[in-house]
Amino acid sequence: MLWDVINAISRSDVVVEVVDAREPLLTRSRKIESYSAKKGKKIIIVINKGDLVPKEILDKWKAKFSNEGIRTIYIAATLHQGTTILRHEIREALKGNEGTICLIGYPKTGKSSIINALKGKHSASTSAHPMSYGFTKSIQKFRIDNKIYAWDTPGVIPPDGSLFERAIRGYPVEKIEDPVKVALMLIEKILAFNSKELSRVYKIEFSDGIDLLKKIAVKRGWIYKKDKEPLIEEAARQLIRDYHDGKIIYYMLPSSQY
Repeated sequence: MLWDVINAISRSDVVVEVVDAREPLLTRSRKIESYSAKKGKKIIIVINKGDLVPKEILDKWKAKFSNEGIRTIYIAATLHQGTTILRHEIREALKGNEGTICLIGYPKTGKSSIINALKGKHSASTSAHPMSYGFTKSIQKFRIDNKIYAWDTPGVIPPDGSLFERAIRGYPVEKIEDPVKVALMLIEKILAFNSKELSRVYKIEFSDGIDLLKKIAVKRGWIYKKDKEPLIEEAARQLIRDYHDGKIIYYMLPSSQY
């Protein structure tokens, strides 16, 4: 799939990199940006899922990336908010000429939803969970308007990413080697952000991450048949899915260190 992305970049005039508004740095690919710059391609960073983050935080992320000399906007593609601004930025980057853009990004950042929003109809395949049925597996070209074309490319997960990074970047939940470890790391970050958030979401009081996963499993009826112990692995997977689906309110600040 990496070759498909590189091929699409080489055949495009503008690279539109889509990142998740909740974790812009972890869902950003500096390698792809570097490659695009070396090929002389203009880059636009689109901070998607803006409806999950306060506007003042989005403004700070926009300023941070813009200060690096990269065109940056934020949108909420599924709500069709900000797509007019994106069209304007693409036209500006193309200087009003006919051209082709390449949308890149990790799974779950919402590339296909952006194409759908730009076109005004559902023509690009989308999927609620990464790499499941309907997920984009090969490059496809779409007409945005009478002057703009777009390549839709598969998401790329760097092989050197940590277990947590790969999960945040949309690695299939079912394939995560240790979902409990990832969920506990995510729980720690969420609790540091808002100590009451997980109790709000799951309507459960808990003492620590493991206790939360046990109680989620019991509440959902996920129990081992042999020893009647809670199936915390499945609870961990569900918590990660709930994060990706925006059910848990959590986001990083531009001043946060990774």
